[in-house]
Amino acid sequence: MFAALIEAGLIGYLIGSVPSAYLITKWKTGLDLRQSGSGNIGALNSFEVTKQKSVGVYVLLADLLKGALPIAIAELLGMQVGLVWLAVGLVLGHCYPVWLKFHGGRGLATAAGICLATNPYMLLAWLLFYSVALTIKRHVHFGAFIAIVALAFLLTVLSDRVISMSTLSISGLTPWGLRTMALGILIVIFSRHVQPFFELMTGKSAKANSIVSEKGETSGATHR
Repeated sequence: MFAALIEAGLIGYLIGSVPSAYLITKWKTGLDLRQSGSGNIGALNSFEVTKQKSVGVYVLLADLLKGALPIAIAELLGMQVGLVWLAVGLVLGHCYPVWLKFHGGRGLATAAGICLATNPYMLLAWLLFYSVALTIKRHVHFGAFIAIVALAFLLTVLSDRVISMSTLSISGLTPWGLRTMALGILIVIFSRHVQPFFELMTGKSAKANSIVSEKGETSGATHR
């Protein structure tokens, strides 16, 4: 049993490690995201670096599918036992891909894809917390950090009955399993946002991360 769980986590990690943003941006423009813009391997940076909405959309869809498809396939095959490890592995691989020397994205789009395949209400809750946080400070890292903490807290106080009702039955996840999966994913994502959050709070954050530019225009996206 334990070997099967390790295998699920390893498969998830290897799939998540596929650097969608890096590959798509390199293919479309020849640019290396690691050396461009914020250096983040995600949809927002790929859009900001290339100035092409299509590139950002391709990356966003690829990262969403990278989370949703493996989970959906595992669900359809009845492989619920390793679902938690698979999901956490997918996000861990996206954030710390072995192919790019562990220099990856921030995991939000891949996590969103996993939510769509297991419990869409988690994604809605995260988006709600994110939107509320942006009314306080319009900055992607501030919004993401607050939303991560708020969602983690929500998952610890919600009853098993509520979690069970909101979780897709095809996933086979118990309330304990859903909590474990979600908190594991949030910890990984938290690790990628904590530094830029505190840089923002201490005034060291790059202007490129701000939602509102000096001209008052909005970027309309978040780090992925």
